[in-house]
Amino acid sequence: MATWSPVSTKIWRGRDDSLESTVARRLFQTIQIAHTFTPQYFRNQVALLGFECDEGVRLNKGRPGAKEAPDFIRKAMANLAAHLDHDKIVDLGNLEAAENGLEHAQSVLAEHIRQCHQWNMKTVVLGGGHETAYGHGLGVYHAYPNAKIGIINFDAHLDIRKTKQASSGTPFKQLADYCIEAQRPFNYMCVGANLSTNTQALLDVAQELDVQILWDTECQQANFPSVVERVNKFIDSVDIVYLTIDLDALPSNTMSAVSAPATLGVQFHFLLALAEEIKNSKKVRAVDFVEYNPSLDTQALCAKVAARFVWQMCLGWCTDYSE
Repeated sequence: MATWSPVSTKIWRGRDDSLESTVARRLFQTIQIAHTFTPQYFRNQVALLGFECDEGVRLNKGRPGAKEAPDFIRKAMANLAAHLDHDKIVDLGNLEAAENGLEHAQSVLAEHIRQCHQWNMKTVVLGGGHETAYGHGLGVYHAYPNAKIGIINFDAHLDIRKTKQASSGTPFKQLADYCIEAQRPFNYMCVGANLSTNTQALLDVAQELDVQILWDTECQQANFPSVVERVNKFIDSVDIVYLTIDLDALPSNTMSAVSAPATLGVQFHFLLALAEEIKNSKKVRAVDFVEYNPSLDTQALCAKVAARFVWQMCLGWCTDYSE
């Protein structure tokens, strides 16, 4: 089972500088909080939704704890300055997955995502493990049945395991299977993959599915123009982009609070700049941030990294909407 609940208003609190200036605003002052799941009231805005689940991490033999991430990231976001389009963020609450109910929770998430896009909302999902991506991605496919969807994944892992049991290691294989069944093209690019943590079995699946891979060793600042060129070529081939960001793509000295910290990783400023390029394509309709584990974040520094990433993605994201 999966249950929906509104976010507590206690989460969105911060420093009040309103006496200084009417434009000295922070996210806690501009965020819209929905007390019921009613995307029909928030057309053309950004839906923020938490997916409280780490069942997939457990099944993938990882370190559980990501289930608690959505509210921790919200707290870290609350005091950030509100700028262009941040006032269009609507907090549509959390979906909590029950133990042993992963596939049902993913289907419930997909339906909530479909409804958001039905009302022309863009979606930001805070995971949760990377099992989040199957539910989020499936919702995007359902919302745009005639569109060519492109998935861009910032991740050290390809997450295309061939197993009977769904987990945080299977979401893109599950989406590929959906595409085969629905007779839709599967377009998937993984940025920042770590060859030392992806077995030959995964590389064989990647070849079968024609997955495009940019290795972490390629994602260095000197190569940024060529990386952008390859990513833009991928974007040009699709109608809509779903961007999924596994925070374990970052180096462990930046993001240690994940199930599998990266030994090399891709620098934060590199991924921020690349995400900005992708956003500028005006094809991004959905993004999620997954695998942050608050139980491993003793000083809440990693929560601040995740919060900055979400903040940056939402900055100016709605300016391309047409009524």
